[in-house]
Amino acid sequence: MERKRMKMVDPVFGPGEARTAIATFPVKPAGLACTAELWLSRDGGATKDATSGEIPFTSTGVDQSVSLPVSMPVDGGFAYTVLIDPKVEGVPIPGYIADEEVVIPWMGAPQVTWQ
Repeated sequence: MERKRMKMVDPVFGPGEARTAIATFPVKPAGLACTAELWLSRDGGATKDATSGEIPFTSTGVDQSVSLPVSMPVDGGFAYTVLIDPKVEGVPIPGYIADEEVVIPWMGAPQVTWQ
């Protein structure tokens, strides 16, 4: 199943930082049992380095915001691809991949010299 592209800013977060992504889903008709999972991958989607887990919600028939809490990976120095996998009534529908990445910076100890 091919992933669709989604727009996103390029955020920078600290290693292990707890954040919540708000995804707006237009699901019709109302009353369907849905889930969404947001996950981060530093290898383009082969491995889940951090995940919100499947977050359940019921469709309203109009755009609705769903909170997807996730703790950032502890491995810094990488840019992580953001992916969302939705399901409706347990059936996977095409997932999404962000056009930007979450950056977890890393900085080593500086070397100080005196002149």
